[in-house]
Amino acid sequence: MKGFLVLAALLIGQTASANVLREYKKECKSTVVTVDEVIKNEHIRGHITGLPADAYEKFKVVFYVKTNRWYVHPYTYTEGQEEGYSYSNLNANGEFWVRTLRRDVPSKELAVVLVPKNYKIVTQRWLLKPFLGIFGGITKNSCSHTIVPGNGDFFL
Repeated sequence: MKGFLVLAALLIGQTASANVLREYKKECKSTVVTVDEVIKNEHIRGHITGLPADAYEKFKVVFYVKTNRWYVHPYTYTEGQEEGYSYSNLNANGEFWVRTLRRDVPSKELAVVLVPKNYKIVTQRWLLKPFLGIFGGITKNSCSHTIVPGNGDFFL
């Protein structure tokens, strides 16, 4: 019974995310995620364009770095965690900000992904894009994303 309740909760969360993505399907096609600044061991700052301002409260930005797989950056997400550690909400101007730090394992890329606010953050993923277009992947439930190439710790 407990397993059924967990599965039902996950499906409800996925349905709510899918509904938000359907509502803004047209706008998401033209939405651009831009990373404006990365300051080593301090923060990542950026903004989005193309999404109406009234939609900002329905989305958040999640950060993943690529090492041997994709990991939430900079900290593992835990339920109830406040923004700025694994994700960022959008402010009234469509801007986002998250803390950052350099890890011992060098990262090859940074993915900044715009997802519905009720998207369940998964700490690690094997794939950025869904396998065969439907299975897994970080971008499967996203409105838009950008990739920042790295040089070992993703700082250019």
